[in-house]
Amino acid sequence: MKRIVNDLVKSMKAKGLTIALAESVTCGLASHQLNIVKGTSEILIGSVVCYNEKVKTGILGISPALVKNFTAESQEVTEALAKNLNKIFAADIYVAITGLAAPGGSETKSKPVGTIFFSIFFRQKIYSFKKRFYGSPLEIKRKACRELYQAILERIKNSS
Repeated sequence: MKRIVNDLVKSMKAKGLTIALAESVTCGLASHQLNIVKGTSEILIGSVVCYNEKVKTGILGISPALVKNFTAESQEVTEALAKNLNKIFAADIYVAITGLAAPGGSETKSKPVGTIFFSIFFRQKIYSFKKRFYGSPLEIKRKACRELYQAILERIKNSS
């Protein structure tokens, strides 16, 4: 994990980029793990743990109808979270992550436990995807964080 985080922080510093996160399923783990390497203070603006639906709708301004229609753990809500982070933070990259690491949420046959939704809002473009991970809830969250860092790094490297 330290290697990918180090690569991400170095790349962001080299390009003068900053980041803000909206974390639901990871409950702050993604922003915490960014802090395992030197230089994070130069790139990390802030993070909102939006595990509770009231934080998504109240603080981040997500429409309750959007949550009702698609569930709090959905690509639609994750994209809206990433786009709405600029209401709280001034950063270059806005990232949101939601999903299901354990039973008891909005899991279905087509959205089983382990399904994680990612959205990266960078240079006025949204890049969203979902992936399924296996393991304990903590393993799922760690794998999701690694996938998130890799996706951000790819976006940075592919930008001009």
